[in-house]
Amino acid sequence: MPLKNLFRSKTPKLRPDPRIRWFGKLPTYPDYYNSGTDESWTVEFSEWVLKGFELYRNRVAGSGTRADRLPVAACALRLPRSAMTVFVSVLDYGGDLRGRPFPMCFYVGVPSASWPGPTSDRVVPAARVIRDLMALRREVPRFINSPGRFEARFGEREVDLAGVCGGSSDESWLSAGKEMPFGEWFGKTRGGLSAGDWEAWERAVACWGENLAKHTGSRFEATVLLPLVMGSFLDAQIAGWIHWLERRFDLRRKFLSFVVVGDPDGESGVLGVIARELVADDFLLVTTLGRTLPYVEDLTGVKVDSTPGEAAEKVGGVPVGTLPATWTDFVSRPATLT
Repeated sequence: MPLKNLFRSKTPKLRPDPRIRWFGKLPTYPDYYNSGTDESWTVEFSEWVLKGFELYRNRVAGSGTRADRLPVAACALRLPRSAMTVFVSVLDYGGDLRGRPFPMCFYVGVPSASWPGPTSDRVVPAARVIRDLMALRREVPRFINSPGRFEARFGEREVDLAGVCGGSSDESWLSAGKEMPFGEWFGKTRGGLSAGDWEAWERAVACWGENLAKHTGSRFEATVLLPLVMGSFLDAQIAGWIHWLERRFDLRRKFLSFVVVGDPDGESGVLGVIARELVADDFLLVTTLGRTLPYVEDLTGVKVDSTPGEAAEKVGGVPVGTLPATWTDFVSRPATLT
């Protein structure tokens, strides 16, 4: 199918659209699977994926290595032109029948104005949406192994968007986070951190947060990467990190995008929070090159040996080295070094 025919659109209807759409490639067909671009926001999203994947391939080629399959990822993306937010899972099965690489994306959309922030009390329903979309990774191999019409398997599905657009507060993550021992969380993430020692990482995280907070207000446009443990309490972790950020910034008037990268059946993952207008380069956040972007602040790689405030005795009024009891305790602790 020629690319010029892929993207035909109408004026977007600014209303929630729970119907699952798709765009991408699978090894059962020599071209794009595409559910149609009947709205401007679907055009904008598809263009973002095309441009972003091309950037990824060019950068990989420039490094002299081959492009690997993308990790499992899911995103909540604020589209700047159409004023829509897309919830999407990005799954890579190796490209099309002719061996040309490209991921498969499943997505739905809501008007960005109906989902402000997100602040921590608005994130949990969105985390459930992207979790539902990520779960489709189990459905695709069944289609590949017994091919039929793609639409017959995926065409009549919808995702429940009521919690995203209803405007109601959902702080269930607070109690869920109380069920997650922080020592267990840190034990699972420490292998992917620059500092494996809790006391050193605690100081570094507090200082890192203070430095970010210096850019508070309307000028805050950071892109930050934060560690996750996949497989359990994912909703509480996403909402908890947003809570951690909103204790340093006013997020109520922001339109944040975020990206979750990691196999839901694996152990470690990454949350990327984008507090500015989405650009094509941000696609690299769902690839292995996300940490190479020059504008990324990476908490998983924060340096300990050169961090100011090494001699601090307390973090948020708590003696340094005191391990928080739960995940909720950690993200709710003030980060001021004393």
